[in-house]
Amino acid sequence: MAERLSMGEQPVTQIVGVGATKAKRLGELGIQSIFDILHYFPYRYEDRSIRPFESFEEGILITARAIVEGTAKVRWNQRKSTCTAWLRIDGRHRIMGVWFNQPYVKSKLTDGRVLIVSGRFNRDKMVFAVSRTEFDVSTSPVAKPWTPVYRVTKGINSEQLHSLILNTVGQFGDEVEELLPNQLVTKYKLVSHRQALVLMHQPNSEEDIRQARRRLAFEEFFMFQLSLQWFRLQRNREGTRSAPSIPKDSWETFVAALPGRLTGAQERVCDDITIRLQAQVPMSLLLQGDVGSGKTWVAFWAIYAAVQAGGQAALMAPTEILAEQHYGGARARLDPLGVKVALLTGSTPEKERAQILNDVREGLVDLVVGTHALLTQDVTFLKLRLVVTDEQHRFGVTQRSILRHKGSQPDVLFLSATPIPRTLALAVYGDLDMAVLDELPAGRTPIKTVWYPLSGEAKAIRFVRQQLAAGARAFVVAPLVEESSQLVDVASATLLFNRLREEFSGFSVSLLHGRMPSRDKDLAMRSFATGETQVLVSTTVIEVGIDVPEATVMLIYHAERFGLAQLHQLRGRVGRGTRPSTCILLSDAEGRVAKERLKTLVETTDGAIIAQRDLELRGPGEFLGVRQSGIPEFTVGDLSRDLRIMEVARDEARMLVSDADFWLLPAYERLREAINSPKDAVMKD
Repeated sequence: MAERLSMGEQPVTQIVGVGATKAKRLGELGIQSIFDILHYFPYRYEDRSIRPFESFEEGILITARAIVEGTAKVRWNQRKSTCTAWLRIDGRHRIMGVWFNQPYVKSKLTDGRVLIVSGRFNRDKMVFAVSRTEFDVSTSPVAKPWTPVYRVTKGINSEQLHSLILNTVGQFGDEVEELLPNQLVTKYKLVSHRQALVLMHQPNSEEDIRQARRRLAFEEFFMFQLSLQWFRLQRNREGTRSAPSIPKDSWETFVAALPGRLTGAQERVCDDITIRLQAQVPMSLLLQGDVGSGKTWVAFWAIYAAVQAGGQAALMAPTEILAEQHYGGARARLDPLGVKVALLTGSTPEKERAQILNDVREGLVDLVVGTHALLTQDVTFLKLRLVVTDEQHRFGVTQRSILRHKGSQPDVLFLSATPIPRTLALAVYGDLDMAVLDELPAGRTPIKTVWYPLSGEAKAIRFVRQQLAAGARAFVVAPLVEESSQLVDVASATLLFNRLREEFSGFSVSLLHGRMPSRDKDLAMRSFATGETQVLVSTTVIEVGIDVPEATVMLIYHAERFGLAQLHQLRGRVGRGTRPSTCILLSDAEGRVAKERLKTLVETTDGAIIAQRDLELRGPGEFLGVRQSGIPEFTVGDLSRDLRIMEVARDEARMLVSDADFWLLPAYERLREAINSPKDAVMKD
């Protein structure tokens, strides 16, 4: 007897009424199999419960029972039509019903006919714009209160797709597989997978939708976390090594060489890293810290400790400017302690590059700082013990993995100045340990943020001049490098530079953007850092890593063109000294999201709050960048709001994977297949 095909292998043509033409239309929606159509969920629901006139609200979809009074009329304006008829609501309220571009309804709108109409109401004009009409109803109709709405394509509308899905549930519903262990279904009072499908496609209440979403989101998160925890378990089992040893006086030597005191948070994380560096299982740690929290000093301790333990370290940054700054910091802090440091970027001259490659290969260089240039095949280490990746979300999973595999079971430290909401961190970095620097160094003053319309530019420039006269320095940021024919009203760095040299006469103004040669970029940054230049006009190349304590003003043109996290990073370039600092946003933002973004930045400097708000406004894909982030795609689970479900799923997956019975009992065979199948595989470092 032939083996029965799984739902994912059964084509949609097996559904009654689906032929080649309809299958092609479904394919345009990504629906190829029985599994696909059952799990093609509505993107929203319309509440079509019948409302009394008193509850009519503007701006929302309303469904009501109405009686036609008199004769309907149709007016034409070229090819567009407007059909109108008087409607009586609740037997007392007379309003005008309007049907746009539906001239065919006129013949059905007969005097005294009972209708169910859905649409939007304008109370000032007493007009009801009808989008949907049900004609075949009794005098006491019972409307389906929650109607699913699906994304569709040409040749198939939402109602047709809904009907087809319900037919599929009836035909194949009994074959729906239950993946969750019974104890979890019982423990969390979850509906079955089949029941969840029915409730998603044919709910009778808002609670039905909630319970269906809760079940399906938990299953998605649980299966994903099961993969992550399995990967973590395998890595820990197979990745043991002889435990490195750090000389006991290393910490005292390192701290004594620092120019200031570490915060309590820095000391706590350094202690944690010290323990991890000397463990048999290699460290995989994500260190999060708000702008200016001191991640670099923590990274330098990890590097120094790894070198003291007899190994080499690599520090990879996303831009040459940031790599050069890290190189300068490492030379200043680690070179006096005997750590030999080298810089390797795409701009490194060939002769110098060849010498660095040789020294790294021979073990004559302890720390190599660089950009993507570290990933090339000719970069080899004698004994790579630690890999540090700064602004790690700017590198793809594969890129991070290449550097890691240049050593034999090295420790890995990821740094992120972009606060990541916990749900997103659990999803993208769930196999990593996480540490947080939640304390800023002493002496930092809060940054004041103000938002002016573009017409307030003169006021902003006067303020900047006052600060410059008092000895401060200022960043000016533009969204474009050069003038654009497509974005004629958006400021560019080059045009601003030319104009602001006149506005800031008496002060030195320099220009910095990503298209400049590395030598020119370095010269612009150095002149600003030393005070030779007082104003730096730039693009977002200064978003991360630039540290100039004397800079107290950040002026951002067309702030609506930047993401919230990006604006927070830009703002973090000031407020790094003891002087009060100000961030000025110039924007004529009009869209809701853009306004919410700027409003949030004005109201708070808390990175965690900003990150969560940014996630809610933009979604996880744009938050980290879809192509580079490794963000999993969830059908039902929402990373911006389902934190608790993700946490519970993670905890349950950890317990199950660590349970020896999981690997032995037949009841878990399907789960083991799922976490090992190519479809559900999660690409990790």
